[in-house]
Amino acid sequence: MKSPTDTSTITITLEVKNQYLIDLENYLNSEFNLINFSIVPDTKKLFETDSHFKKLVKLEKEARRVKNQYINEKNL
Repeated sequence: MKSPTDTSTITITLEVKNQYLIDLENYLNSEFNLINFSIVPDTKKLFETDSHFKKLVKLEKEARRVKNQYINEKNL
């Protein structure tokens, strides 16, 4: 386990009203070392109607799982 004084990089996904995006980004920049702030596109309709996109999502999910497993094995 990491020490409380160590630094960790985290990823979170939030739903936020558009009117608060700039203030949220500014707050995060002022309080933390903000590495990335990006808006996730809504892909619900694409996922429901495009079989190729569904396959890509499945491949991406599996690749992320394998990558995380590799990282965890190497970071003992």
